[in-house]
Amino acid sequence: MSSTTEIDLRLKPVFQLSDEELQERLKPTYEAMKQDAFSKGSYITYYDASVCPTKSHAVHEYSDRKELMWMDNNYQEHFIKTL
Repeated sequence: MSSTTEIDLRLKPVFQLSDEELQERLKPTYEAMKQDAFSKGSYITYYDASVCPTKSHAVHEYSDRKELMWMDNNYQEHFIKTL
């Protein structure tokens, strides 16, 4: 039987997913992880090419703000600005 509904992404092997499908599959896990970090007063760190001028920069996302950070050669983080 064929169905006109969307394919359940949980039934497709992860290596066969497109970038968009993989992102959609991981979204609930990512959101849960993010909320867990925020509830503990912590933050998540990621690289965002649209705001990070180099690979030495990263975004720290808190529940109420995002900050652009830079890491020097001694692995010390430095605040650049609030995004």
